[in-house]
Amino acid sequence: MTAASPLAVFGFSVESELRFRFMRAGVGEDVLTVDEAPSDSMAQHDRPIHEWKFKDPTGDVSGSLHRSGSIYHFWSADAGWFRIDPGARHITVPREADEATRELRLWGVPTTLCAVDRGDVSLHAAAVDVGGAAVLLAAPGQHGKTTLALAFHSLGHRMLSEDVSCCHVATTATLFPGPASLRVRPDMFRGTAPDGTTVVAIKPDRVLLQIDEARAGTADPLPVRAILFLRQSEDEIRLEPVAKVRALPDLYALGFRIGGTDATAESFAKISRLAAGTAVWNLHRPLRVDALEAVIACIADAPFLRVRE
Repeated sequence: MTAASPLAVFGFSVESELRFRFMRAGVGEDVLTVDEAPSDSMAQHDRPIHEWKFKDPTGDVSGSLHRSGSIYHFWSADAGWFRIDPGARHITVPREADEATRELRLWGVPTTLCAVDRGDVSLHAAAVDVGGAAVLLAAPGQHGKTTLALAFHSLGHRMLSEDVSCCHVATTATLFPGPASLRVRPDMFRGTAPDGTTVVAIKPDRVLLQIDEARAGTADPLPVRAILFLRQSEDEIRLEPVAKVRALPDLYALGFRIGGTDATAESFAKISRLAAGTAVWNLHRPLRVDALEAVIACIADAPFLRVRE
C-alpha cells in the first residue's frame, strides 16, 4: 500500500502526520484528526469517571477516563495520557509511547468515544466476515472471542474486529471494520504467526499480530447479519434464537457508554434499534481448540446466513 492510499478504521478517515500500521484501505464516512503531545502535558489528577483493571490477580488499575465538560482524558498504564474531543473528532496521543501499543489504545476508548458521539453503537464483540456480511461474536473478556475470530481467519474468513465492534444503526445495521490487528494468547501462538499475519510484538500475556493487507480487506461497512452471544457448554455445539426483548439486557451490558441519565437513555435506545433489526442468537460451544472447526461450521450453516428470497 502506498503512502498516498486512503486509510480508515471504524468509519473514520484519519488526518495525521503520525504513522499507523493497523488501518484498512478505504475512505471513512467521517474524519478523525490525530496528533501527539507529551503525555505529562495531558495528565489529570481529578477523580476518574471510569477505571479499568488488568485481568490478573493483582487487580492494579490499568486505565482511567476523566471528563472536563466536553473533553475527555484517557490514561493507560502501557501508553500514557490521551486527550479526546469527540465533538471535534480530535485525539491527541502520548508522544513517548511505543507506537504499536499507542495505536492499539488509540483505536480503543479514545476512538470509541468519537464513534459514540457520532451516534454509533459500540459493543464488546469480535466480528468476522461470513459471505459478505458481519457476524458479531459478543461476550465479556476471556470468553473466547479472539480465539474464535482467529479460527475464522485461519479458515479464510476476514476478521473485521477483535474486541470492539462499531455499528451504525439506521434502517438496517452496518458494521465499520476495526483495526487490522489481533492479540492472541501465547498458548495459541505456538511460536509461528498464523498465515496472513505478521508478528508485531510478543508480550507475557498477548502476542500482537498485524493482519496482512490482502487479508485485512477494506474499511467499507458491511451489513450486520447476526449477533451471537458466546455461551459455554461441556460438549454441545448449538445455536438458539434469542427473543428481541430478552437480548436487550445482554446487549446493554456489552455496550460502551459513559454514565449519566441522558447517556443511559440514548444508549438503550440505540441498543434497542440494533436488536430490533438484527438476528440475535445464543451460541453454545465448548471452550476447546479441537471444537473450533465444528463451531465455525455450525455458524456457517445457520439460518440467518442462508440466502434470502
